[in-house]
Amino acid sequence: MSDDDVFLQAERLRLRALLEAASFASPEPVPFNQLARATGQPAEVVRDLLDSLAAELDHPGHGLRLRTLAGGYQIGTKPEHHEGLKLLLANLRPPLPLSKPAVETAAVIALLQPVTAREIQAARQVRNSKAIATLLRRKLIAPAGRASTRGRPLQYRTTQQFLIEFGLNDLSELPSLQDFQHIPGVLSGANSE
Repeated sequence: MSDDDVFLQAERLRLRALLEAASFASPEPVPFNQLARATGQPAEVVRDLLDSLAAELDHPGHGLRLRTLAGGYQIGTKPEHHEGLKLLLANLRPPLPLSKPAVETAAVIALLQPVTAREIQAARQVRNSKAIATLLRRKLIAPAGRASTRGRPLQYRTTQQFLIEFGLNDLSELPSLQDFQHIPGVLSGANSE
């Protein structure tokens, strides 16, 4: 196999993976012409890649399938797995979305940790006891010891569950505090040290 053949094969696999991801991630079927236009490939190449993906997913070892719906493509579960999925997922309740104050409080904690409730309140310029309670209950934050200041208030830090919930590998993926300094009123009371 020549280098050109290897490159073309790798490019086809990359494009097929991209089509698979788009068909899975979109909440609605993705129109064929939109997929072809986005890849910059001729329609017949895109159709061949989608057919190849559908054939691979059709094997019994896969729980998903590529469907054509309303003129578009979407990945979903195979019908033969619906009952099993119902049983498997029956006891799993998705958590309610976090409120805006809870998300803001989590962001302040992530950026300034370890941080006390008073420091969080100063950064957000609003009271945050309910948001902190919600974050503790959801295990997105945890106590991180006591501050050495007067009264020795409790400090908070983010948890591994925080990373999972917000799709982060580690805290280095968060924007730095300096990225927020130019926005009036954001973290204005926070110490940037």
